[in-house]
Amino acid sequence: MRLVIWGIFGAVVGFVVMYTTLSIQIDYNFSAVAFQVNVALSFIAFVLLLYVALSILQMWKKSKMNVSDDEEDELDIWLYQKFSDTNLAVITTIMIGIVSSAIALITNQPAWLEVVSVLSATIALALSIGVSSMITRFYPDRNLPSVSEKDYGKKLLEASDEGERHVMLEGLYRSFNMLNGALILTLLLLIVYSIVTGVSQLFAIFVVGIVLLGANAQYFLFIRKKT
Repeated sequence: MRLVIWGIFGAVVGFVVMYTTLSIQIDYNFSAVAFQVNVALSFIAFVLLLYVALSILQMWKKSKMNVSDDEEDELDIWLYQKFSDTNLAVITTIMIGIVSSAIALITNQPAWLEVVSVLSATIALALSIGVSSMITRFYPDRNLPSVSEKDYGKKLLEASDEGERHVMLEGLYRSFNMLNGALILTLLLLIVYSIVTGVSQLFAIFVVGIVLLGANAQYFLFIRKKT
């Protein structure tokens, strides 16, 4: 039912955006500001990488502290929230690095800017592996799998208690629904852009459509097997 609601919402928003966009002309020359945008993105990526590095140090120090039973619960909550915030910062940095790399390569930016963009994404990717592996150091008494193990997601669910599984699954389901709506809206925007500018976006439309179909097929086929 939620998928239908997201689809209707995406269609309505897409129609409004399409109607509005068709009344204006999209001819802005992005290349004129590509360098400034790339520099800004690289700076944001640097700030986020600094935040991630400091967060890792904080979590490492906190996890080594000897605390009382009452303080241990507060420490677990702090570590859990900090771990989530750090992971979000890492993912954001990776996305910014990829986007800035694409801008630098497509718009022929200076070589040093291309290197900085690619390097920021690479460092963030390496940090994501390091951050994910820290969870086993926070809880050495639990049989938590390593990120390098096969079927990591399945093993993590099995090692988690009922409450933790509920939180993870609810979050994943919400993300799945949001992704469906976002991809449908993306398809509509790509169609509008193709019509208004005359620049075909069929390749991107095909790719987004395949991703949308693949994600939903995997989800519903998995549910079908379990019924």
